[in-house]
Amino acid sequence: MAEFEFEPEPQKLTLGESVARLQQIQSGLKQAVANLHGKLMLLDSEAGLEELRRDAEVRAADLEAEVKRLRMDLKSVKDLLGSDSEKKKSAQT
Repeated sequence: MAEFEFEPEPQKLTLGESVARLQQIQSGLKQAVANLHGKLMLLDSEAGLEELRRDAEVRAADLEAEVKRLRMDLKSVKDLLGSDSEKKKSAQT
């Protein structure tokens, strides 16, 4: 026959103990809310936004430089293709 392990019944708290425990939980939750509020304020602060702005400006400058380089490359390719087609036209006439 299998032996059964019985779990002890949870300890029942008195009304005063329950109230005290709920107050502890409430205090912990208030502290958590205060911590989250502080973190949100930090995210919204000028310093955080300033850092994001600088990062965005650097990325924009990098993209502008890349576009300029690509335009120069495209112009070079067009010049090469244009020169080849002009040479072919000259040779045909």
